Amino acid sequence: MSVRTSKNIEIPYGVSLPPGSHLLVDANVARERSAPIVMIDPGARKVLRLNGDQYAFHEPPDLRAMIDAAFQLEFLCGHLKQFCDLWAKPPKIFLDRYFEFAGDCIGRHEGALAKRLAPFGNLYQALDWALSAPRPLPRALVPMGPDNFCAVDFAFWLGDRILAVLLVGSGTVTRKDEDRRLALREAGIETVEISTNALAADGMAYIEDALPQDFQAFWEDEIMPSSPFKGTSLGEIVRQ
Repeated sequence: MSVRTSKNIEIPYGVSLPPGSHLLVDANVARERSAPIVMIDPGARKVLRLNGDQYAFHEPPDLRAMIDAAFQLEFLCGHLKQFCDLWAKPPKIFLDRYFEFAGDCIGRHEGALAKRLAPFGNLYQALDWALSAPRPLPRALVPMGPDNFCAVDFAFWLGDRILAVLLVGSGTVTRKDEDRRLALREAGIETVEISTNALAADGMAYIEDALPQDFQAFWEDEIMPSSPFKGTSLGEIVRQ
């Protein structure tokens, strides 16, 4: 569903909820738990990318360590894992495989992407384009209506819509799981279910097949690569 509203969209993430409370969570829950919130301007129609802002870094990153895209991608993957459930392995595996997928996509188009960067000399490398990949928000609360949210394993903002990712195990599907799927569908939220078994077995290739077309050439709308680690000193990265 394309979102048509002039109001900003709030997507809290990293929210710890009691078991089974994923459906129609009150907005105050996120505020009470001091969850980070990404603010989306739907009118801008801009994808929320890894190279964007609104990161909730617990401490300002050491810019001296961010020497190239490989280090930056590794740092961001580790940072996002901090917002996953401490004891849950599948969300962290999803992040590992997703970041591998982003790098692999660039590798398969390295020649063409490097050619686009040729006018800039050595300022950029092809892998820098991987930071243009859509940014996953772990344990996100997807807005479902006035002051109501639905908890999902990951959420993406793709410029015109929210994509919700649900990690699905091999266990019995509960009534609450079915209610959540129905609520997301009725709200017009695009949903992708990721099998944790297939994720563990096929990893990156499975993610590439499971995610929609928006993820296949995610750099195309970007004029040039950019990084979330801007500035020349630690003080220039805002603590959120």
